Amino acid sequence: MLKRITAALALTAVATLAQAQDGHVFKLDQVAWQPAGLKGAEMAVLWGDEAKGNAVWAFRLQPGVAIPPHLHTKDYWGFAIQGQWAHIDGHGHTVVTGQDAFVRIRANELHADRCVGPQACINIIQFDGSRDIVFPEAPKKAP
Repeated sequence: MLKRITAALALTAVATLAQAQDGHVFKLDQVAWQPAGLKGAEMAVLWGDEAKGNAVWAFRLQPGVAIPPHLHTKDYWGFAIQGQWAHIDGHGHTVVTGQDAFVRIRANELHADRCVGPQACINIIQFDGSRDIVFPEAPKKAP
């Protein structure tokens, strides 16, 4: 059984473009980060339109924060612009990325994420369409 959470229902993000001091440069510390449903995790739409499925997202994870196994119904591409972002595939294999790599997660691929630290991780992600997140449900125990 899968529990699907859409971007619009689960984590309401607003367009978070900060006021650019010079009209075209935006600082990430000026972005209006929004809670991402997990302590130590935040997100922001940097540009594009969430409703149209063309938003580019920033996710900020504090050191040690892990997002449990999940999947998305669309492919996504992403890269870390700060920190060490660990990707864990459905078999538990972990690859830590820094600023020298980018990732592609295919639709419906079970994976998890973690910020290795010691610095907070900031990741830029673009989905091939609307963003969602699906967490596998734990089997229900018999009474």
